[in-house]
Amino acid sequence: MVLLLVSATFAISTSPILARILSDVPAVGISFWRMAIGATILWVYSKFKPTVSLSTKNRNYTILGGIFLGIHFQFFFESIKLTTIANATFLGTLAPLFTLLLEKFWLKRRIQKNMVFALAIIFTGSVIIVSDQFDASSNYTRGNLYALICSFWIALAFMISENVRKEAGTVTFSKTLFASAAITLLMISFFTGESLIGYSELDYFGLFLLGLIPTVFGHGSFYFALRYIQPTIVASFPLGEPIIASIIAYYLFSEAVGINIVLGGVLTIVGLFILVKLRKV
Repeated sequence: MVLLLVSATFAISTSPILARILSDVPAVGISFWRMAIGATILWVYSKFKPTVSLSTKNRNYTILGGIFLGIHFQFFFESIKLTTIANATFLGTLAPLFTLLLEKFWLKRRIQKNMVFALAIIFTGSVIIVSDQFDASSNYTRGNLYALICSFWIALAFMISENVRKEAGTVTFSKTLFASAAITLLMISFFTGESLIGYSELDYFGLFLLGLIPTVFGHGSFYFALRYIQPTIVASFPLGEPIIASIIAYYLFSEAVGINIVLGGVLTIVGLFILVKLRKV
């Protein structure tokens, strides 16, 4: 099972790499096809292995979560095109930070003192990353801010879908979530004027890999592992994505990682690990 989790971590780490390779496909196109292909694969799978349908309440929550997920991917893949993969992935993992803040100030839940310590570490690491060559008018800085924004939207998706995931099966939940995200991105493409078709055959192949490897296999493996391994352990593995993706980006795209990104990234991952561990206690 540990081998499965390691493989899944490598799988999700291919997402920013594939997105960088798909340089001729706009962010909304990458996002749409990732969700549409992932949803299609799961819908076809469910035809051969029928699953229990969502209740009306859970379906509505899942659709709303899918809307937030679609917006998340729009900002994430936009950030990949503007900043480094290291920055985008480290800053894109801050969902636990935002979910905790939402629980504190929106749901009025109590948070442990140790969580405040973890938040301080995460905040410090994030500031170090974002402050690198900070210039409000540059694409680089805009990409960093988009990565931060994408974490907020995925946090909302997690919050909305929290109870649904406890009651619904993985395939039933995921196919509805992905389909809703795809429809949201279709609407975004309509308003932005970005085309979702007309790409090269190689681009479509890359988009298919994006929908299959990090989406269905990567995230699907994490959901599957939750049946057999403690949630704390499973939730900790995705934190390796920024590290793996940054290493791959260094060798494939010669993206050097400065000392500030290393320091900020280490602090961010350590803080997130502490936060994930405390939230599961």
